[in-house]
Amino acid sequence: MNEKRIIVNADDFGMSASVTDAILVAHRYGFLTSASLMANMPAAEYAARQAHRAPNLGIGIHLNVCQGKPLLPKSEVGSLVDEEGNFHRPAAMIRKLWRWQVVGDELEAEFRAQIGWMKRRGLSPTHGDSHHHMHIYPAAIGPFVRAMKAEGVRCARVSRFSCWPKKSPSRRTIGGPHAGSIARRLAVRAYRSIVDSIFLSGLKSPDSRISILERDRCDSEVLARSWVAVFENLPPGTYELACHPGIFDPAFSCGDRIHAEREAELHCLTDHRLRAVLEQNEIRLISYNDLAQQSAAPNLAAQAVAS
Repeated sequence: MNEKRIIVNADDFGMSASVTDAILVAHRYGFLTSASLMANMPAAEYAARQAHRAPNLGIGIHLNVCQGKPLLPKSEVGSLVDEEGNFHRPAAMIRKLWRWQVVGDELEAEFRAQIGWMKRRGLSPTHGDSHHHMHIYPAAIGPFVRAMKAEGVRCARVSRFSCWPKKSPSRRTIGGPHAGSIARRLAVRAYRSIVDSIFLSGLKSPDSRISILERDRCDSEVLARSWVAVFENLPPGTYELACHPGIFDPAFSCGDRIHAEREAELHCLTDHRLRAVLEQNEIRLISYNDLAQQSAAPNLAAQAVAS
């Protein structure tokens, strides 16, 4: 297939009212096609209600086990929470997942509880991903896949990601767009390749995520140039451009580490010049729902031939 396709997905739907509103603006007036909902965050109910007013916005689940409180009682997810019943913070949870210091059944149960929360509000998740990518760490992969399959969620975020345009190999680029030394970058790339090709192989995913350097994400003009470079050099395939748009809100943004990035991304997502670049480069905007339907089509054709 020579077609170029991008899923433009916003994380953190439901984290706050201002973030939720920014995602809806980016979809209604820009080129955002998809969002991932956080079922345990303060504005989750608000986001679920607003989602029904945006029928063309694909809504997935942003599974969250590192911020706020679980949906299940503390007694049922004891390995995931601290003494106050809050999820362990990201750095601590990552260590626990690397060291297998969580109970897999508890993790799976909480994942399913968050997916079930969406379903009870009339939302069928188009895909699954996770806050701070917790689902790709060793102790979480199995529970994530089991929860997704048990709840009938067929698509998942791919763990590998790439930068375009690709530059000539150098010590700074060997191993891909990861942080750290060459050895660490090579190890991260190898690990993510194993996650995608073996553990997540039963779920439909894009070919890669599009990576933008962190230093380029907080200034809207710099970010716009980075996105243009990606759109003009994107090879055929299906990709996800993950983003975190937001509107400044003193009650939320002052304590939000990436508030500047959120505002820059909202500006770019609603920039008609960037939409024009997508069209000029014949890039089709899709959602995870389109990806799921594409994977189902060959299976239906095969069944028709067999019958």
